[in-house]
Amino acid sequence: MSVLTTLKTRLTWLAVTICLVGAVFLATGIRPVAADNIVVTLDGKPIDFGFTQPEIVNGRTLVPLREIFEALGFKVTWQQDTQQVIGIKGSLNIVLTVGDTTALEGLDKIALDVPPQIIQGRTMVPLRFIAEAAGTYVSWDGDHNMVRISTNAQTPPSGTPVAQGDYDPGQQLVLDAKVSPTTVMEIVLEPGALVGPAQVSLYTDSADSYRLILGADPITSDLPGFSGFDGARIKAKFTENGTLYIRRPVIVGNGELIDNKAYYGKDASGNDTITTCVRVVERDTYLMVNEADDNQWSQVQIAD
Repeated sequence: MSVLTTLKTRLTWLAVTICLVGAVFLATGIRPVAADNIVVTLDGKPIDFGFTQPEIVNGRTLVPLREIFEALGFKVTWQQDTQQVIGIKGSLNIVLTVGDTTALEGLDKIALDVPPQIIQGRTMVPLRFIAEAAGTYVSWDGDHNMVRISTNAQTPPSGTPVAQGDYDPGQQLVLDAKVSPTTVMEIVLEPGALVGPAQVSLYTDSADSYRLILGADPITSDLPGFSGFDGARIKAKFTENGTLYIRRPVIVGNGELIDNKAYYGKDASGNDTITTCVRVVERDTYLMVNEADDNQWSQVQIAD
């Protein structure tokens, strides 16, 4: 057989293989999309998925089953004969079956947008369903290509809110909390900040420690025509006036600096003021006002 004939034969088999793979995806409705550089964090710490990275299938994030179950505190079992994944955490049992869009959460049947499936030899399961079954909040931050999982919801807030309001997706909502004579925390929700109407509550135990709880999932995409902090749909602004005890303030949200911005000014009495701002991207966020170190301050946009 000539070299040319051999090459033609190999190309023919390659074309057949590609067509067969494509036919499988079309028949099953599975459309995996490479999720390059997607990071999944749990309380601010990245989850290590090893060599198998998250996949986007029909707009949903699928992740390797064992890593996500164990990260969320489940004991996980794989049943090869039934192609089922069983996760147990305390009194909670959840069961998922490869290819089945119905999962069991205890005795309840839950519809899944995308079923578990085997991709490149690994069983992949829907991230949001498992995380929410575990009693956590999940948020997708497309601007930073991140899925954030927060266990804050497992710790109910104490005390009463220092500011609270009902959010209408068609209107702006502003909450103000003056917790000391020289400090104010302002929360701004722009129109389209949440997926629906909800109550928004701000708690605090000091002038530099806050907890913002949104009653609905946030929308994290930029406002049309804006980017960075200016494009944030949910903003936290901390203003200090008079004697500036924090000279380089930053707001850390659930352990992260996200699109921080700061600007200096004067109050009505001519005293120096500084306002530091941060984008809020999670449904339940601890906001800590800190004195920035050099690395943190280098990430802050200083406004003119």
